[in-house]
Amino acid sequence: MLYSIQRMPPARHHYDLGVAKLELTRELSMNPDDAWAHASDLAEMGDWLVMHEGWRSELPDELTVGTTIVGVAGAKGMRNRVTWTIRELDPPERLLVDGKGVGGTRYGLKMAVRPTASGCAFTVTLELGGAPLFGPIGAAAARAVKGDIERSIRRFEELYV
Repeated sequence: MLYSIQRMPPARHHYDLGVAKLELTRELSMNPDDAWAHASDLAEMGDWLVMHEGWRSELPDELTVGTTIVGVAGAKGMRNRVTWTIRELDPPERLLVDGKGVGGTRYGLKMAVRPTASGCAFTVTLELGGAPLFGPIGAAAARAVKGDIERSIRRFEELYV
C-alpha cells in the first residue's frame, strides 16, 4: 500500500481546506468497473469506510455534481455532523466530495479507481482543514487517521474482491 501525508496549498481545491492531505492507494485484483460500483455506492460506504458513521439525510437515486448529503464522520472517538457536497464525478474513475462540519471543520474525500494489468488501483484521499485543524494540528490529525484509511481500504478489499 502506498501512502503520503502532505501539506497542500488551498488554491488547488474548489474549497479552501489548506491543511493536510492523506492519500493511500492499494492494488486490487478486481475489475475496475466493479470497484467503481462499490466505491461510488453511498449506501455501502459505511460497510467499508471506517470513518463514515452513517447518513442523516436521504441518499440520492443518482449521483450528480452539486448534490448535498448530510452524514456523520468519526475519527479517534470524535464525531462530527458533516454536510457533504459532490464536487467532481467522473465515472468510472473519480468521485470527489467536500464536507463542512460543526465548528468550522472542513473535509475533502476523493475515491479514485484506475485500471492496472492485474485489476485496478483504488485510491482514497482525505483532506482536513478549517480553523480547528489549521497548521500542524491538521498534519497531526491526518497522521492520526492514517490507520483508519488503511483499515478502510483493507475492508473494501475483504468485502468486494
